[in-house]
Amino acid sequence: MTPTQPMAVAATFALTNDDLERIAPDAKGKSVLALHTGGAVAELMIYGPIGDYFWDGVNATEMVRQISAIDASEIVVRINSDGGVVTDGIAIYNALKQHRANVSVIVDGIAASIASLIVMAGNTVSMHENTLLMLHAPIGGCFGNAAAMRSQAELLDVYAAAMQVSYIARAGERSAEIQQMLTDGADHYFTAAEAAEFGFVDEVISASPAPADTESAAAALLSYVTAIATATGNARNALHQFIQAATTPAAFASLREGHQRAVLAHIEEPEMNKQCHLILASAGAVGGAGGAAPAAAPAPATAQPTAETRDGVIAAISQRNASMREVFAQFRDIGGVRELESECLANASMSIEHAQARLLSVVGAGAVPLNANTSNVQVGETDEEKRIDRAAQGVLARAGVLTGQAAEAARQGNPAARQSLIALAEESLIRAGVNTRSMSRDQIAGHVLAQQSTSDFPLLLENTLHKMLLAAYRLQAYTWERFCATGTLSDYRPHNRYHLGSFTSLEAVNEAGEYKTGIMSDGAKESIQGSRKGRILQITPEVLVNDDLGAFTRPTQALGQAAGRTIENDVYALYALNGGNGPTMSDGNPLFHAAHGNIAAVAGVPSVAAIDAMRQQMALQMDAGGEDFLDIIPQSWLGPLSLGSTARVVNAMEFDDEAQKNQKRPNAVRGLFADVIDTPRLTGPAWYMLADRNIEPVFEVAFLDGVQTPTLEQEINFRTDGIAWKVVHRYGVAAVGTKGIVKNAGV
Repeated sequence: MTPTQPMAVAATFALTNDDLERIAPDAKGKSVLALHTGGAVAELMIYGPIGDYFWDGVNATEMVRQISAIDASEIVVRINSDGGVVTDGIAIYNALKQHRANVSVIVDGIAASIASLIVMAGNTVSMHENTLLMLHAPIGGCFGNAAAMRSQAELLDVYAAAMQVSYIARAGERSAEIQQMLTDGADHYFTAAEAAEFGFVDEVISASPAPADTESAAAALLSYVTAIATATGNARNALHQFIQAATTPAAFASLREGHQRAVLAHIEEPEMNKQCHLILASAGAVGGAGGAAPAAAPAPATAQPTAETRDGVIAAISQRNASMREVFAQFRDIGGVRELESECLANASMSIEHAQARLLSVVGAGAVPLNANTSNVQVGETDEEKRIDRAAQGVLARAGVLTGQAAEAARQGNPAARQSLIALAEESLIRAGVNTRSMSRDQIAGHVLAQQSTSDFPLLLENTLHKMLLAAYRLQAYTWERFCATGTLSDYRPHNRYHLGSFTSLEAVNEAGEYKTGIMSDGAKESIQGSRKGRILQITPEVLVNDDLGAFTRPTQALGQAAGRTIENDVYALYALNGGNGPTMSDGNPLFHAAHGNIAAVAGVPSVAAIDAMRQQMALQMDAGGEDFLDIIPQSWLGPLSLGSTARVVNAMEFDDEAQKNQKRPNAVRGLFADVIDTPRLTGPAWYMLADRNIEPVFEVAFLDGVQTPTLEQEINFRTDGIAWKVVHRYGVAAVGTKGIVKNAGV
């Protein structure tokens, strides 16, 4: 635990039986408590590190505010934390102790360091039999001379003495042992049984708890699945596990169908998954519109499909769900991925390939996987990496790259938000054991940039530049993402994209009872190839000496914008090839060609008649073998700025006023386009109708190894005594299909 470190958002939610149907957590994901302050029981989760020094942490400011807002007679606190900032933990402890409600604390995983002190706030304390409690002396960092270090040691003893009061309040008979544990420098772990014997814990919860009543279990399931929408990191993972553990057939059957599907998306245990699918398929087991229905048993066996059919369906569903979960598994901590996974699992017609395509578009949106580790073994960032990251946030705040709440959080308790670049450079040299007393500012700057092996300052610069680069890259709202598929390349060789052929239609059996042999038609094939694009960015000693933040913030931000703009330009350049007919495809014809059936028969401005004719033309496209219609549905309109307004009007108007103004004939293509895209990168009168990029892709942007953002590569620049970075983007763009687009040449 650290006595002096800074803030983050508390991972909390409330559990009551009232108002569950109207839970509406705010968009910032703060808490659900404010909507449930009148219930009899409130449940408070403390998952993850304590204190706002940690980005996914539980800070005292937010937590105490939420605790004081609870107007329930009982508060159930669930803890799974490795600890964190001492002062935040003490404040949370006191807020719980001072609340008028009866406080019950349950350790769900581990309560270590300052988190174990929060446990002591419970009127009753319980631990699951496989959980851990850990106490140790407070830990703090110190930078300075021997006097400063002695002063820090004395301060840590004061913290330990303050903490003893709370532990002794629960296990007073062991006060001498507690005092030793808080001063000897060792980590003291307790199993649940040992903690109960010591006096810290009142109850050890068996691994096989008694089944809850149906109504309470259903309420818990609904609360968990609602709270998961706003939870992040450790809290999200824990909620996912709670849903797994709390699901019973009776509780599941009591939920509405929409809630059943939401719960089902988080159940991985095969047998329970199978039972819940059967309940969902049985109309009699789904709750009515008025709320949760009483527990209903599955329909009698006679009303179900045959065992063979049922088992086959279940096996197929289970296999498909298992495969889909494997696809999403390593990306679940990226924002939006769990919601997408739930959506894909709930859609029985969603293929694995379609889910993968949708996942790729989300993964590249810029969220960073959060450290979901809750054990005492640290597998995430090291302390040094965290310190460098924290310093980078301070530099970004001082440079004005971070604004608002993000800047405030970065400045709080962060010296780097106030120090000059040369001061940060000197500190890094001192940490590396370099004596800087006799060095001038120029020497410090030259030394810290040239000697990468003895200083972490280049890492700080790289961290800062990378954050700026990505922020600028993601800030741009480019249109290619709205109509291009996103793919992955394993190397720089051409990669094929296939459109499968079809099997010949079935034919009647002849008089002799013979069946004719069918054939599989050849598929269509296109290819896409990646390349590298980049620029050089450099930092010289003069930048540090002059403390010129703008000398590298402005170029870095411009490079980030340029990286995104380059893809946009490359995509639209495809339209201009071959005199505006697009790139040459594998059959030797340009993308827009009569052989591909994707040029409108009648050219003109966007109108009801023109759009409807192009809609029919797209639907009449045949598969690669010519065996069946693809029946493709358009999703997007694309064209120049000069026609964008007209397209929006036609897409939105209620009546076809062009044809029969007086008769108010309905607009047959109203709302046909989910997206109307107009861009200055298209000129001239031509406009286009495109299908869903994930169903019938026409254009694809594919990234090497799936890395959808530009990267930095660092090297010493001997010509300038500074450091240079290569900003590299590795990707390729290509037309990979002809059937999902129709071109209108316009007038």
